[in-house]
Amino acid sequence: MGDTRQIQTAVLAHPESDDPVVCPTDAEELDEFRVEYFGVSFWCGVLLGGCGGQLLTRRGNVRVSHFAHFPDPEGLLPECGRRSRGVASADHLYVRAATQAWLRGQGHTPRYRYIDRDQAPVGSLVEIEVGGHTLLVHMDRTTPPDWDAQGAGEVILGSGVPIDRGTLGRRGYVHRVRFVSEGTRRVMTLGTELPHVGTDWGFDLTDCTVDEHGRLITPVLTRHRAARAAKKRAPASRPRDTKTQGRVQIGALTRDIYTAVREKTTTAVKRLQQTAQLQVPRCEGQALEYLQRAIDHASNWRDHENKLMDQQYQAHHRFFTALEGAVRRGHVDAVSTLMSKVASPLERNDTSEHEMGILQAADALLGQAARQRQQRDARRAAAAREREARRTTQAHARPSRRAATAREREVQAQEQKARNRARGQVQRITGRLRREELSAVQQKQLVEEMQVAAEQAGNLLSAAEKRKVDQWVERLATPEEGQDAVEQTPPPALDRPAAAPPRVQPRQEAITEPTKSPARLGSVAAAVRGALKKAARERTTTSWKRLQHQLGSALPSLSTDERVRVLIQVDQSTAADEPLLSSLLAAGDPHFAYQYYRRILTALGLDAPDDDEDLRDVVEADAERVFTDWRFR
Repeated sequence: MGDTRQIQTAVLAHPESDDPVVCPTDAEELDEFRVEYFGVSFWCGVLLGGCGGQLLTRRGNVRVSHFAHFPDPEGLLPECGRRSRGVASADHLYVRAATQAWLRGQGHTPRYRYIDRDQAPVGSLVEIEVGGHTLLVHMDRTTPPDWDAQGAGEVILGSGVPIDRGTLGRRGYVHRVRFVSEGTRRVMTLGTELPHVGTDWGFDLTDCTVDEHGRLITPVLTRHRAARAAKKRAPASRPRDTKTQGRVQIGALTRDIYTAVREKTTTAVKRLQQTAQLQVPRCEGQALEYLQRAIDHASNWRDHENKLMDQQYQAHHRFFTALEGAVRRGHVDAVSTLMSKVASPLERNDTSEHEMGILQAADALLGQAARQRQQRDARRAAAAREREARRTTQAHARPSRRAATAREREVQAQEQKARNRARGQVQRITGRLRREELSAVQQKQLVEEMQVAAEQAGNLLSAAEKRKVDQWVERLATPEEGQDAVEQTPPPALDRPAAAPPRVQPRQEAITEPTKSPARLGSVAAAVRGALKKAARERTTTSWKRLQHQLGSALPSLSTDERVRVLIQVDQSTAADEPLLSSLLAAGDPHFAYQYYRRILTALGLDAPDDDEDLRDVVEADAERVFTDWRFR
């Protein structure tokens, strides 16, 4: 049974790790990913809501590449609730990766805690303790934040977590986080949402600080507080009397205009622009030029602000129209998304009674959905506790089951080794029958031995190997009149027309003699064998190019003959009842299989089919046996 789950996130090194990683979906990118993380194990992390089992990378040819669980020894998939979880399922772990160095640079020693509650899914809440204060990152949009909880500290919301208009107006601001994918990592961006304005994401994390009260200070919050303070300090406007008004310093007036525009204080800009226009008649020359330029700058800024206000006004009504439709249809997800975006962009345009009714209906719908979700989660938790109790009872009731399973596995392993030896015997006998000139009696004896070994090997034989056994058995079962011809001439090559000329026996080249390989290739063979063992454990094929990239200087540039000598040495130490590790190269590179794998099989005394399709069948069977034998080594 295959693993149909497509898990995109994992953690490194051990199940309790909080160091996340994203699996590339592209097959070629996955190849580079495997090289980059060579020797590192991947796990279905408990902090991701996973089962804690080890994962492998699975290269997708039709589907996207992804992480997958190692199969259970009994052929069953491990119990795991992470099905089709996207890359965002690890965002709470990337909070630590994004903020730890930043906080330490400010002299803080942050401590992270991933809160696990019955009412909140895994990854919903990340608590950062800084100097005795708390930053609470709230990631789950379906779980409403508790703004009035004792010791809640600074609450930071995910990009889709809603906040009602009353709470936002009372607090004055709220910070938000969002994540985007960059390669195999997720990058965090920080923003600040203000009432009637929306969320400003246009600053870097390095521009922010955490003050002595544990409050997160961003450039947006700093500007907002400065504008409010300036508004409070601004004197009340009085009717202007051009006859009694004293002289105004033009230089100071122009500077005040530019400052007000930079600080975006609308009331001050309007007042200073009117003052400047009153001074135009008494100015001339360069002073008039400076004053007029300041007036134009203020006008352009006000026109731009008015245009933005108009756009926000239109967006405001579009959002409320969409929200009203979503509430009427009962679409909870759409309502939750819209509630995080709806805000009145114009201070002069208060929310109407109709719009307040829409907001109240939306809040009621989300509250009902949250209660239903809590009830559903409670039922699931109760069912999980019941299953755990049943497993505990069964474990106590059958203490000897593991021992019995271990004995069964040992017996199965011995039977597997016996079948492997039988298959190797079939290959060696087939090679002798094909290459050597034997008498009819010798042929009959070898065919009988081969037939017994084939029955013992069973389904380990490839289709090509089974076909050759049947052909030899059928050939010797012909009437006696044909035996004289068999004794006089060697058997023709299998799977070829009877009229074809006898096959010329290949010359035994020096390359196929392992004892003649140069001594310097010994260390290269050891490195290649180690890499092939790793590929076998990961259940993946490989190629010579990939081995060069993986081993680096340990695998120098070799000629074709030297490569074959190396692979002969690699499998010279392979037991007779085990498949060749070099079959992983043949399975991953068909050109290698057709050109060189035959020479390796011949040098090691194994049968090498003449037909390319039969050879491919043998290679696939050998590679699958390698995966089976090395699964738990």
